[in-house]
Amino acid sequence: MWRIQGLETGFCVQLLLDPTKLDVRIPRGARPLRADAVEDLSPVLRTVIANQPEAAAWTPSNICMYFARTVDVGPRRISESKPDKLPMVGVWSLTAADSSGTAREIALRFFTNNGGLERAGRRDGLDLRRVRTEVRSIPNDYDPEAPPIGLQHEVRLNKATLIWEGRRVDDSTRAAGTVATEWRGNSERRGPVTARLVLTPEWTKGMAGSLRVLGDDEFAEAVKASPIRFVGPALLGGGGELVFGRR
Repeated sequence: MWRIQGLETGFCVQLLLDPTKLDVRIPRGARPLRADAVEDLSPVLRTVIANQPEAAAWTPSNICMYFARTVDVGPRRISESKPDKLPMVGVWSLTAADSSGTAREIALRFFTNNGGLERAGRRDGLDLRRVRTEVRSIPNDYDPEAPPIGLQHEVRLNKATLIWEGRRVDDSTRAAGTVATEWRGNSERRGPVTARLVLTPEWTKGMAGSLRVLGDDEFAEAVKASPIRFVGPALLGGGGELVFGRR
């Protein structure tokens, strides 16, 4: 169990992937689902397939990243106060049917920007990929004395680079209750695994901006091919738990 405190921001990028061109390993028994076969498909993706019927056969996918000031892994505390150094846990997943036909979020990759979390994951038999992240303020070019107009998040994983440039919208909404997500995947050391994230954020806030993708590996190509790359909303404040287990 990893305890998350001081959630700075957590957000997901919603995508649609062409399963016929997806060159990644999917856990045995999992079958990527068509977007039009997913009952709880997000309104954003429903709009996409309504306007582009050819995308209805593609599979919903998410890239989620959670930046926090503190992550407790057993007795060890990993903490950082600088915005550009915050420890992050992320996952790239797609929606698939398991052997029983139930829709699940299947993790294709778990990743982190922190060496301490990477080593802790490996000790527990998890395949946590190390990524490099940078968070920069976007200055106001018209008035250098004015506050920054937004943020740039850059995430580099192997040959792929994701760059989100934008800002959180002004209005915040007080979060109500918990937000829970569960993924299933495989670990080379541990075999089939599950990960369940339960957060109790204080606020939710919309995000306005754009996502650019650079690189030519299978991850970058899959993201670039998506007819949509919708970011947000952001979860802010509070904390929660990330629990890894075996299926």
